[in-house]
Amino acid sequence: MPLRPGLRARSLGAWVLAAGLAISGQVGALAVSGDAGQSAVSGRAVPAANDEAADRPAPDAQLVLAPSEPVIEVGADEVQFSVLLRNTGDADLPAGTVSLELGSRPVTDDDEWSAQSEEPRGAGADPLPGTALPVATAELGATAAGEEQALTVTVARRDLPLDLGAVAGAYVVRATVTFGSDADAGADAAADAAADASRPGDLVTTSPLVWKGAGMQSVPASVIVPFVLPSDIHTLPTRPQLEELAPRWDRLLTAARKAEATLAIDPRVVIGIRAYGEEAPAAAREVLERLETTTLPSFLLQFADADPSAQAALGFTTLLGPTSVDFITRFGSWPADGGTSTGGSNVGADQDSEADAGERAADSATHASGGGTDQSAETDDSSEPTETPGDAPANAPDLEELSAWPAESAPTAWPAGGRADAATIDLLDTANIDRLVLSSDGVTLAGGPRAKLGEDRATVTDAALSDASRVALSAASETERASGLADLAARLVVDAQSESRGVVIGLDRGAVADSADPAALLDELADFAWAEPTAIDDQRAGKATLQPSGTSEQRLELLRAASNREGSVAEVGAVLVHPEYLGGYQRTRLLELFATRYAEDEARFADVAASFRARDAELLGGVQALSTEHIQLVGSSTRVPVQVRNALPFDALVTVEVQPASAALAISERTFPQLLVPAEANEAVMVPVHTRVSSGESGLVIGVTAADGVHTVFTGTLPITIRSGVETVAFWVLGGLAVALLGFGIVRSVHRRRRLRAAGRLAH
Repeated sequence: MPLRPGLRARSLGAWVLAAGLAISGQVGALAVSGDAGQSAVSGRAVPAANDEAADRPAPDAQLVLAPSEPVIEVGADEVQFSVLLRNTGDADLPAGTVSLELGSRPVTDDDEWSAQSEEPRGAGADPLPGTALPVATAELGATAAGEEQALTVTVARRDLPLDLGAVAGAYVVRATVTFGSDADAGADAAADAAADASRPGDLVTTSPLVWKGAGMQSVPASVIVPFVLPSDIHTLPTRPQLEELAPRWDRLLTAARKAEATLAIDPRVVIGIRAYGEEAPAAAREVLERLETTTLPSFLLQFADADPSAQAALGFTTLLGPTSVDFITRFGSWPADGGTSTGGSNVGADQDSEADAGERAADSATHASGGGTDQSAETDDSSEPTETPGDAPANAPDLEELSAWPAESAPTAWPAGGRADAATIDLLDTANIDRLVLSSDGVTLAGGPRAKLGEDRATVTDAALSDASRVALSAASETERASGLADLAARLVVDAQSESRGVVIGLDRGAVADSADPAALLDELADFAWAEPTAIDDQRAGKATLQPSGTSEQRLELLRAASNREGSVAEVGAVLVHPEYLGGYQRTRLLELFATRYAEDEARFADVAASFRARDAELLGGVQALSTEHIQLVGSSTRVPVQVRNALPFDALVTVEVQPASAALAISERTFPQLLVPAEANEAVMVPVHTRVSSGESGLVIGVTAADGVHTVFTGTLPITIRSGVETVAFWVLGGLAVALLGFGIVRSVHRRRRLRAAGRLAH
């Protein structure tokens, strides 16, 4: 296709500039800063990749390149590039040289950029768009196995091969790392050749660089902003956690307003604040009020952002939902008639610490974030003297009231990864949900992102833009974060210049939840003049067709097993003061296990499911008597302590029954009713035991039942060794010693009196 006159002129200018640089042999003075400090580097031209380098395999390493700022300001004095080399292999990487090149023309479409933005490659990488113009070279030190190093290359603006006349758009910068050999200087030619043959192949990666935005063009850009809980909260948040999260949510909501975003809200956020009533932190209540009254469109996700696709694949006929949150509302208070506050019977929430598998703290309904010491605060400060500690207030809202949301919010589902199949659609239809959020890599889309999907309506997010935003939110390093942001900026430029019908960016739910400041990404997005903030309902309409998709069998099997255990765990709640607490608690845990954040990473989900299973095992243990190695009875009568352990996160009320294992023991009190065992704590009962033999082996058969006497939750034997003969021997020994001491005292007193009398007679 012939080039436009302006484009031909600019391309010619770029060729002339490249020729001038080649003649001069240098780019200019550059400053490089890295882990090793400051050093000077030359600006020599980058040598072309040769066949020998292409034949050597690239090492096990990650190479990341990113401009420190995604867009070059026209008046900037310098441009900085960050280079990160991460050695993921078992062998050290030798020192080498990193070379930067710039394509002479901008990327023209998504396909061209996708071809350039692949993972790091070897020396045979695809050519840059246009001509490869040299930018800089820098020395890179050796990298030990398992380590990483970063450096910053600073290029003076006058030395960057982009002039004011260059076409606006997204250019591609390529970094090539060429490793040196480990041969010693002066070694013989054979050693040099062997060392050169063993050195790693080149590493190549690319990054976009936006110059002057998209010119006069722009693209309608919509954003879906999720409000979800961090991954370390596995049921509902504590009040301290709400207090910590509220400022972050407040900033995110403010940024979302500027972006004219659509809000996708986890009901746990809403319920988690409302469930405390007037006891909720003021900042959290203010955020909730802003969410309720905002003019931004919003919809509720499934509770805990559970994945409807996984539920459909498991054959569920209805969507899972919470059964009760009374285990949280017991800590709340609500104004009664007359304006007085009632029902706040507890001043603190149960707190649970991190177990070995890492799940225990996260599973507790009101665990303290970050772990710590097991604590359970159940102090009754209620003004109602008849109220039992731990009771939910009588005027607490029910679950329907706690989860209510404005009627104008249309029921919408957002499956994991934005992928759904016919079974998912059928399950959602039974729940009267006819709106979906899908991903462009899960549908075939024609037209705008607001598409018809049969009788349903779908919002189709751009998969590449969503991935770029996820990297920018959750990257482990600043270089990777800058890389994601540059990718996001460049793709929007390409969309604008290719006259896209509009795009929707679905921010990654897990990344937003765990990001320290997700609002910062929206602020950056607001600076992209070529991305025009647009409400989803104002986007153009199109038509979508589902592509084949499905949930992995490994994930389904783990979810199926966890679902099957739910009933068994709930049955254990019969021993609790409030049996309904455990059922609601377990369902909340299960829904969080279905969360979409785990769908894309099977290894991570396997670890989470293993921790979930370990916590289930603890809960299934319920209340039981602790077994000791051995107890010895050395007297004919004593009181034997029996320790009862409550592994549940709520108070238990049980009856302990004790029977002798043989006729060698007699027990005068066998039943201990209404024993209150605090959450995740021990309680002891003292059993009066009488021995009928002087020695032997016996035991106590201990049964633990629910207070109703119906459900037996534990039966076991506490072994006892009888040594009552030891008591008899000890009695005779002590008696003999007492008689001997008494006799010795009498004799000593008689002798003393005789001496005194004799001394008196002599004195007279």
